[in-house]
Amino acid sequence: MASLVQGCGAGSGSGTVTSNPAGITCGADCSEPYPFNTSVVLTAAAATGSTFTGWSGGGCSGTGTCMVTISAAINVTATFTLQTFTLTVNKAGTGAGSVDSAPTGITCGADCSEVVGYGTMMTLTATPTTGSSFTGWSGGGCSGTGSCVVSVTAATTVTATFDLISYTLTAAKTGTGAGTVTSTPAGISCGADCSEPY
Repeated sequence: MASLVQGCGAGSGSGTVTSNPAGITCGADCSEPYPFNTSVVLTAAAATGSTFTGWSGGGCSGTGTCMVTISAAINVTATFTLQTFTLTVNKAGTGAGSVDSAPTGITCGADCSEVVGYGTMMTLTATPTTGSSFTGWSGGGCSGTGSCVVSVTAATTVTATFDLISYTLTAAKTGTGAGTVTSTPAGISCGADCSEPY
């Protein structure tokens, strides 16, 4: 008897390896004794969010099945790589502000996208500049004005909307005479309209 040892935990991703004839189910059972001269076929299956990127050891390579003939103890490794996707932040509205992420990566202003591994939880926080207000999120399953928490499982775009804050300018006329007050930009024409939001 000689043993076949399957290393199926290599790489940043995850998956399983099974054998034919049965014996190896790696995750749980990654080593199995087989009689001399047994041909064993190993099959790799990537977990959700991972990709099987290839075999090493035992004369195996590529991403198909791995067939080894047992003539001594053999070590074979299956490598799984975590898939990556881009999280992009767009800014909209009449105002201005910034968006930052935790874990770090997005600082929008300057850097509005980040490539992250499948399933990464990204928390986005919006900060309006003086004279603007943050009015809400859209995309990525986010809404409202609190933090936006995104589980990245595909390319995702989130939009943060900032609007200018409006203040009311009021013109008042006093005295014993008469006249009008107008504004540039347009809005106030007092007589009739003496108050305008800007």
